[in-house]
Amino acid sequence: MKAGGSRLFTRDERGIVEPNSDMLAMALTVVGFILFISLVAHTYQVYHEKTYIVEHYRDAASLAGLLRNDPLLTAPNRPDLMDASRIESLTPADIQGLKDRYGTRYDFSFKVEAPPSYSKVVGTAGDMGVSASVPVTIRLNEIDELPGALTVKIWEK
Repeated sequence: MKAGGSRLFTRDERGIVEPNSDMLAMALTVVGFILFISLVAHTYQVYHEKTYIVEHYRDAASLAGLLRNDPLLTAPNRPDLMDASRIESLTPADIQGLKDRYGTRYDFSFKVEAPPSYSKVVGTAGDMGVSASVPVTIRLNEIDELPGALTVKIWEK
């Protein structure tokens, strides 16, 4: 081998790696890792929320069934018929009585609706909760009875 040939090898810059070229690869790796961790965290959060809903849906449906037949909300001598006039005339003391009677573990609110003629929300709802609906018949007046729904939303106290 010639002496000039080895010198050419050490002076030829085409084979030398720049010190900053590794920075781009490292930055891309770090960004990929951060995206992966955020995706895993988001997936866990969604799984946790869905598990919460599944665990407490039965409680919300049971409470809706109890409220559907509560004497405070139903027509006299007709426990299968929700009376709109009784729902409209609920006082804060009545609402608190319902919460004391049925809300031992959860706080709740409910909505009675017969679209498009009638809709009434009783109570204020929390941000995160579980809802369940049951079909009901709503008595609007002495003549009108409409099919509707009673929706109950529960959340932890």
